[in-house]
Amino acid sequence: MRLRSLAVPAALAAAALGGLAAPAQAAPSDDESFVDLYLPEQVSVIQGKTKTIKAELYNAGRGDAKGTVISFTDVDPSLGLTLPAGCDATSCKIDLKAGKRGSLAITLKPTGDKLVSHFTASTGGFSSTVTVVRSTGGVDLEVDPIDDLKLNRGQAADVPIVVRNAGSETVDAIGLTLVAQPGLEALTSYRNCVTEVEGEKIPGVLCFFQQKFTPGTTFTVPSATPVKIKLRTDAGGPYTYSAAVSAVGVKGSVAGALTAGTGPVLTLEARRKAAVGVPDDSQVPDDLNEDDNIAVFGVEAGKSAADSAAVGGAFTGAIGDTTTVKVGLRNLGPTSIVPAAVEWYQTIRVTVPTGLKLTEVDEACFPGDGIPAGPDGIEGDSHISGRVYTCLPDSVEKGQQALFTFTGVITEEKVTAGSVTVDGGPQDGNAKNNTAALTLKLTGGGQGGGDDGPSLPVTGAPTGWVALGGALLLLAGGAVAYFFRRRRIVTTI
Repeated sequence: MRLRSLAVPAALAAAALGGLAAPAQAAPSDDESFVDLYLPEQVSVIQGKTKTIKAELYNAGRGDAKGTVISFTDVDPSLGLTLPAGCDATSCKIDLKAGKRGSLAITLKPTGDKLVSHFTASTGGFSSTVTVVRSTGGVDLEVDPIDDLKLNRGQAADVPIVVRNAGSETVDAIGLTLVAQPGLEALTSYRNCVTEVEGEKIPGVLCFFQQKFTPGTTFTVPSATPVKIKLRTDAGGPYTYSAAVSAVGVKGSVAGALTAGTGPVLTLEARRKAAVGVPDDSQVPDDLNEDDNIAVFGVEAGKSAADSAAVGGAFTGAIGDTTTVKVGLRNLGPTSIVPAAVEWYQTIRVTVPTGLKLTEVDEACFPGDGIPAGPDGIEGDSHISGRVYTCLPDSVEKGQQALFTFTGVITEEKVTAGSVTVDGGPQDGNAKNNTAALTLKLTGGGQGGGDDGPSLPVTGAPTGWVALGGALLLLAGGAVAYFFRRRRIVTTI
């Protein structure tokens, strides 16, 4: 089965995940703001219609941003660009608290016969040029923005979902998704909503609606039959988890094939009737503006406890042997360790014992007491330098462990022991188990192995910079693309 594609820009995914990459770069000072700006690379406006687009902003710094100016320059007068109330003719000011998102609604109403026009938006060091293309018509689904939520653990809330067809073509069915970071659960019990595709679990729910979505019609999920999001009872905090709602046109036959079964059917409720109808076309064209098919929102969780215990081990073998050990941490609970964020990200300091020449170091571990300010020099031999390394675990659930692999050749008998030290952060109230020994044990011969300690489920650790950058796509990119065939990714910052 192939569903229609939904392209989700990497920059929007980055904003959704709360600046997860920031710890791996030169982070701003404690009181400094750092505002990212994202706009679509290209916008299609149907001739004679008005189109509203969103400028997405995210404060990835640790300080609040006050009076940040977003400037609009090189604006083609024929675009009819209008900024929201409170802005002047060419710029807007916005206040953003640390770690928070914001947006500006920009209206375009092109005039004249020019097919392509441009404008540029910028703030700080970020600049985004938008190409505006006149279109004769097509499908243009939009999902309204969703406000952030604050939930107690175990609590669920309705997700206010509003979808409109701002285009000129009728869509005979749509797929509507609610996806979320681990720590959240999308809840549904409807026959036309699925939690797996072709036997594979998806990180949320995917609902199909075989209804006529005619131009100018707005639909919402009825309050009597809501789609809900739940904060898991073991979700770590303080942290704002991210979720996203997206919509895409699909063939009615696809929707029908995936919703066979019993149980109630979720339907969308029309808010207002379409002014104009057009003949149905089962071959739904590509969406003119895919960027506004998605709405990202946050779910805030309060502080919780998570006891991070260091996992040590021993390199074992005779002189000349190659030996491997896995070290890291285990989460003793009672909740998950929070994912990386601007405010704090977990690290593990590994000091390798003497008497060993390292030949391989886990890609998620970096030489020294910190992590590099850029991706250079972390692959191949340059990844191995000295005896001290900083490792970056992913979010670790209760009862799981994150382990990192070190391999070396034993070179001498005289040994100074090493250690594994975990930074448990604000969740960890037990410092007694934050350090464990990392030693070298000589034997009479043969190749030794590492001591992982008691067996627990192992959570996937990031793979160096690939994971740090790729984690930005975890929610809005990776999760949505999991069941919508991706066609392109556009980054403009």
